[in-house]
Amino acid sequence: MSGGAFGRPGARRVRRTAVHVAGAERGARLLFGQDPVQAARLSAGLDGHARLEALDVRAELVALEGPEGPVDMHVDRLLFAPYAAVREGGTGPGAAWPPGGLLPSAAELAAEEPPRPGPSLRRLGGYGLVTDPAGRLLLSRIAEGFPGEGTWHLPGGGVDHGEQVRAALRREVAEETGQDAGVGAMVGVVHHHSSGVRGPEAEETEIYGVWVFFHAHVAEPGEPRVLEVGGSTSDCAWFLPEDLPHLALSATARRGLGLLSRSPEAPEGASGA
Repeated sequence: MSGGAFGRPGARRVRRTAVHVAGAERGARLLFGQDPVQAARLSAGLDGHARLEALDVRAELVALEGPEGPVDMHVDRLLFAPYAAVREGGTGPGAAWPPGGLLPSAAELAAEEPPRPGPSLRRLGGYGLVTDPAGRLLLSRIAEGFPGEGTWHLPGGGVDHGEQVRAALRREVAEETGQDAGVGAMVGVVHHHSSGVRGPEAEETEIYGVWVFFHAHVAEPGEPRVLEVGGSTSDCAWFLPEDLPHLALSATARRGLGLLSRSPEAPEGASGA
């Protein structure tokens, strides 16, 4: 199930994130503020500096019965693998997921984390490095009144409850730019943790975001146009690579483009490890 297909009347909606390493029997819950890569290392008993590559992400949607009634659980599961295994061609997303049920199970992840000391917001987002046959990059501009207003941003955004990350990215690209993008391989995963940020319910909010980046491609590009009404996007456009140094880029765009700039010999992996 995905998108609006997942949701029972009266059920409480719960979101969780888990990390997994190819070849390990169990993954681990990703706690508020944790580095996903470091959490994956710990879950697999790896050295704290072991280099991991981000391989895939999938949403597991499970209907549970809790002590206070029905729960619709959405678990975003991030898959990593040792860098050497990926570069040698021995590990790919299709073969790397463990067969059968993934651990920890959704039921094991149901318990709430300890409350934060103040207002907090947790978000998983999917963003695209979206290209066309001419080698241009598609960017959207953040509207006034939103964090990063006026900067150029990678198309994408938050993943809705019950939605797969790739489907969410396709939806966001269409809403923000009017383009139909095919979503390809993951580029990497990074996290962002800050406090004192303006949030939807309070001026001083602790924010924890997990950003998943993908290659995406528009085979038949058109003139970009913003389709969403009253959203966070005020403009959109195609840019050539030589245009990028002259643009004011959002923090998310800088992080995503930074992942692309790392060479295979760089000390850090495409996962942001």
